[in-house]
Amino acid sequence: MFNKKMQYVIKSVPTDDKQALENLLNEMSEEGWDLYTMHEVETDTSYDFNCIFMREKQEEAEDDLDDIVNITSFKYRMEKMLAAPSSPYASCKEIQLKISNQKERIRKIKSQLESDNLSPEKKKQLNNQMSDELRLLDSLKQTLVNEISPDAMYNTIKEEKFVVNLSEEILEVISMEANDNLLSETVKIRQELTDRLGYVIPHIHFHNSDELMQNEFNIKIHDIEVFRSVVFPGYIAFYKDELKGYKVTEEDYVVVDDITGKKLIWIAENKVKDFWVRGMTASEYIGAAIKYISVREVSDIMDYNDINKYVERVIETNSFLVDNIIPDFITASDLKYLLTCLIRERVSVRNIVYIFEKINDYANEPTKEDLLDKVRLALSKHIIKDLAHDGEVKVIEFSDETLDKVSSFFKEDEEETIIRIDANEVQEIVHKVAKFAKSKKIEEPILVVPFDLRHMVYVILSEFIPNITVLAYEELVSGNNIKFIGKV
Repeated sequence: MFNKKMQYVIKSVPTDDKQALENLLNEMSEEGWDLYTMHEVETDTSYDFNCIFMREKQEEAEDDLDDIVNITSFKYRMEKMLAAPSSPYASCKEIQLKISNQKERIRKIKSQLESDNLSPEKKKQLNNQMSDELRLLDSLKQTLVNEISPDAMYNTIKEEKFVVNLSEEILEVISMEANDNLLSETVKIRQELTDRLGYVIPHIHFHNSDELMQNEFNIKIHDIEVFRSVVFPGYIAFYKDELKGYKVTEEDYVVVDDITGKKLIWIAENKVKDFWVRGMTASEYIGAAIKYISVREVSDIMDYNDINKYVERVIETNSFLVDNIIPDFITASDLKYLLTCLIRERVSVRNIVYIFEKINDYANEPTKEDLLDKVRLALSKHIIKDLAHDGEVKVIEFSDETLDKVSSFFKEDEEETIIRIDANEVQEIVHKVAKFAKSKKIEEPILVVPFDLRHMVYVILSEFIPNITVLAYEELVSGNNIKFIGKV
């Protein structure tokens, strides 16, 4: 919560008193202070320079530190407090006021110059001051022209795709001085997803938010909140079922993990040194949430610029594949659908040239869903290999009763298939799968269903069981040790 290494202090001088500013800078420099930033602010009677100085923490008497703040988020809060107005309207009004005040200053200097009893030195000084003030007036007028220009509005037509907002209490997780640094964690996550899935997540923007409660953070994709939770810097998070026999104390925090739905216990770092199981720091938990959302929301995160980068990789190796299928057989939107569906189900698209070869082989499939199924079948060996643990893939089947219920969701007429889902029956199926997986101590259940039901079953169940994998029987390729462990 506190920065023990740096100190900050604010000093103010009038903007029109250059000597006072020079004296302040010299005085603070002699005392070992460095100028961090300087802003012009308006007071009731004039304009002042607010100068923020910083230096390493000194061992001084407490009464000498009344105006020194030692808070990690100091920089952010001061910059926000001293920042320019947030709206063009407010900025325009402020510039107009500055121009008005500047004209008044020039009028006063001009009035002094018209005096008959001026010494040559005083007249020269006023002429120099007049020149400076006129240059400043011209600069303010140009700033106003730029501010009222409609061209400036085009720069505001943009949004940050991937944003992580942090409450003030947890800003230290992105501090460069912290050993447990969230910025480094995101680099690690990007590398993991690239190596594992061939999926490069975009730049992540971190912001402080006053709208969040204490210790909260949230994740927004295209300005829509998709995840919110809490973390506790200085604490380590453990899943409750990992700490058998541990008694929760009043100093601990118990919350529900929004990724897995399991209970998390946050325990102070100095109390977990002898724990045999390793927990998650605040940065690691936020990182886990970023990784989870990156995959779950891939269809909104991945854009056509990303798709074009995959196409460019293929062109470098075999341009024929691209020329042959785009756009005659599939469009860019079809390709985006295909790749995002694979990544959403944690199927790697690293071998993008091979995927394009299979797309070329099956490009005449009537629908995007049919094409997806065929490509998945071509990738089935890779899918099973990635799912195997100790050379074995444990799968769950639907019972005949459950299969009949799921099949009843699909009604076909002469032109299309209509899906009517009974919420109660879905909840019952979810409960059965989750209960069975828990009884077998399976964190990531693998369900196998008929080929024509696979994708829709995944879409439905993944909303309730995030770590579920749904395979088709046809994807259980020979040569792998497939173990059927039960029916639900």
